[in-house]
Amino acid sequence: MMPGKELRKETALVRARVGTAGADPLVTPIFQTAAFRSGDPFFYTRSDNPNFREVEELFAFLDGGAGAVLFASGMAAVDAVLGLLKPGDRMAAHPLIYGCSYRLIVDHCARLGIRLDFADLSKTKALHSALHADTKIVFFETPTNPFLKSIDIRRLAEAVKVKSPRALVVADNTWATPLFQTPLALGADIALYSCSKFFSGHSDLILGAATAKDKAVLEMLRKRRFYSGAVPDPFAAWLLRRSLQTLEVRLRRQVENTRRILSFLKRHPAVREVFFPRVDGTQLKAYGGMLFLRLDGDPDGRKADALADALRLFDRGTALACVSSAVAIPYTGSHLSMTEAEKAGIGLDKSLVRLSIGLEAAEDLIADLKRALKARGRNRKP
Repeated sequence: MMPGKELRKETALVRARVGTAGADPLVTPIFQTAAFRSGDPFFYTRSDNPNFREVEELFAFLDGGAGAVLFASGMAAVDAVLGLLKPGDRMAAHPLIYGCSYRLIVDHCARLGIRLDFADLSKTKALHSALHADTKIVFFETPTNPFLKSIDIRRLAEAVKVKSPRALVVADNTWATPLFQTPLALGADIALYSCSKFFSGHSDLILGAATAKDKAVLEMLRKRRFYSGAVPDPFAAWLLRRSLQTLEVRLRRQVENTRRILSFLKRHPAVREVFFPRVDGTQLKAYGGMLFLRLDGDPDGRKADALADALRLFDRGTALACVSSAVAIPYTGSHLSMTEAEKAGIGLDKSLVRLSIGLEAAEDLIADLKRALKARGRNRKP
């Protein structure tokens, strides 16, 4: 309310507010506030905020879980899941995951004395060998990062519930998104997301999200966020909500662009192999926006680096899964935090190239790739 005439000007400067009770905006406003009045259901932004809740309810709808928790980053969401473990527990994980997730998991388990079993969870024998009666968390990405291998979520979840019935099945679903794959419906207990990727789509925010099938697990994650302070910013949450309005449209274009680029790369004589996930139409409904490749005759990765430098419509950097295309070398990028031995253990070397396919005209992207592949052996541009 605007102040009455009885108040002094300096008081009015502090206390003046416009009434909003009759306002009905078409878009949820940004609640850029740290605190709410006593008795307000949102209480304190570190606990809850309308901008958080709107995104969380949408994620819960998309994934079909009991609810969702929005975090300050995707890594904060991973850390919250690891916070469910206690010293002496046991965890199983697929090694083909984001390099920072790998580093965080290894260091966290070593620090707390948690037994960590790495295994190719897509293989039946390896999966059963990695599971134990005291396994508390089974963690993986599908499609995997890197190499885009597919892990059968339903088969994995069924095996876990038989051999490790108390374990939580945790799937990082960032690269598939809930539009193409729904881990909770397939038996996972938690689905994780880095929202700076497809969800944001514009390289302008960092947020993370976790959806959970069980309310008790959801509340543990929410409690972890509250006490760790891994809380999002209301403006970033608002920006994410805006970006989500175009997610399906952007993905549709990225799927089509990726399909055409994949076809081109498979036929190019300079390309030795291309990595792309298996789209079975049951678990993974569709896929686009990301692929990996290796060039022919490139044991030391020099051609890969030259290709990345020669591309003009693919930015070099940390951006990916956005409206603009990008190129990266995972060995020195997404998996930099892993040791050389750890990279060798998952088959990652300097020759692997990651392409993130954006919304540009597919013809222009293909022409850029064709030109850069032709120039791959020449000197790098200055």
